Amino acid sequence: MSEQIFIVEDGTLTEFEADDFVEEVYIPDCVKSIGWRAFYEALVGKVVLSDSVTTIEEEAFLDSTIVEIEIPDGVQTIETWAFAGCEALQSITIPESVTSIGPWAIGYKKLLFLPYWDPVPFGKPVVIYAKKGSEAERCAKENCWRYNEHVTEFREINDDSKEKGR
Repeated sequence: MSEQIFIVEDGTLTEFEADDFVEEVYIPDCVKSIGWRAFYEALVGKVVLSDSVTTIEEEAFLDSTIVEIEIPDGVQTIETWAFAGCEALQSITIPESVTSIGPWAIGYKKLLFLPYWDPVPFGKPVVIYAKKGSEAERCAKENCWRYNEHVTEFREINDDSKEKGR
């Protein structure tokens, strides 16, 4: 089993370290925010956030190998570039509690070109599971097509069963 280290400062997870690939990471209850580049280039499969998390900061998972994440109720903000460069990301479940999703938060590589920059979509779309009419649906639909590539795909979570619809 891979050793995992969480560095938490004033409720913000500022750094995650592991000596090898970790199939599932469970965020401790003391964490209120996933900080800037906390999972930068982390070798992880699935991240399970605690219910205490309210914010996923800018570039929190930048260039990590994350495949799947389910955002718990209570998270309110997913900032710009939060999942940038996460090309293995296949799906993200976002609750109605999320009221703000920053530009290019899901489905883009973060590339900087001088003298200008331009976000580039992943080669395959990220499936966003959420309720109809939510901020997550707005985000998915705004990012459905960019540069003739499918960036995100929205799939509704059924109200009664909370199951992911197709």
